[in-house]
Amino acid sequence: RMKRGMKIMKKKALVVDNTSYIRADIRELLEEQGYEVYEAGDGLEAFEIYKKIKPDIVTMDINMPKVHGLKATQLITDFDPKARVMICSTMITFQNYIKMAKEAGAKSFLSKPFSDEEFFDELAKLFLV
Repeated sequence: RMKRGMKIMKKKALVVDNTSYIRADIRELLEEQGYEVYEAGDGLEAFEIYKKIKPDIVTMDINMPKVHGLKATQLITDFDPKARVMICSTMITFQNYIKMAKEAGAKSFLSKPFSDEEFFDELAKLFLV
């Protein structure tokens, strides 16, 4: 039995993409897995939210206004070296982007568009490192 006043800590996720319907798709997948989902539309907003909520995982697009995803990933992993960032981007089809994303601190990589299965396979990799 739980004591009154004790809160079960939900896993938190931050979904970063400047396209709202993509954020909605990813939000749905993560909510099904029991995550409390926060959203950001650009890299700067993502970094600000990350600092506030310290999410368990981040899904990060690359092409975004203000601060792009690789720079935002770098900011986040400089702030929190244990950050679990998954890059979700059409740019991942280019090898040099995977290399740059790794250097920025990303732990897994997903090319858009993706299936639910591919999403969860890459998500699982965040917890292997």
